[in-house]
Amino acid sequence: MLHHPMRRKKKEITDHQEMQGIIRASQVMRLALCLENEPYVVPMSFGYDGTSLFFHCAPEGLKLDILRKNPRVCCLFEHGLAFEPKGDDPCAWGFAFATVIAHGVASQVTAPEEKLAALQAVTDHYSTNGERVPADKAGNVDVWKIEILAMTGKRSL
Repeated sequence: MLHHPMRRKKKEITDHQEMQGIIRASQVMRLALCLENEPYVVPMSFGYDGTSLFFHCAPEGLKLDILRKNPRVCCLFEHGLAFEPKGDDPCAWGFAFATVIAHGVASQVTAPEEKLAALQAVTDHYSTNGERVPADKAGNVDVWKIEILAMTGKRSL
């Protein structure tokens, strides 16, 4: 697994709770996959239970072809992204942001109860009204779990 020391330590987020907050505040998970030195990244809706990430998708497609051959993934989450033009010098421009990069291993969820719970985690991420996923919908999609092996965070405010 790639893990490089952060060059600018003052921007590093080391607090696990803060990293979880960034994940929970993110609207999109950018899922990075790789097969035979060909990278592929796709934005996904997701759920998070504090330990694992979940996503759902159609039962066929490129990301599944890749995941079945290489389940190692990397996910990017961001929150508070804002462009900051400071003066007329483009070299002084920058961004405010908070990001988390999570490395993990993806596996397909097949047990009906676990699929439903994973789909509910996705729904709960985006819902404020506590809508429940109908049990009969779980069979229509593939559901995947990402076991997080490592996370790093970075901020620039």
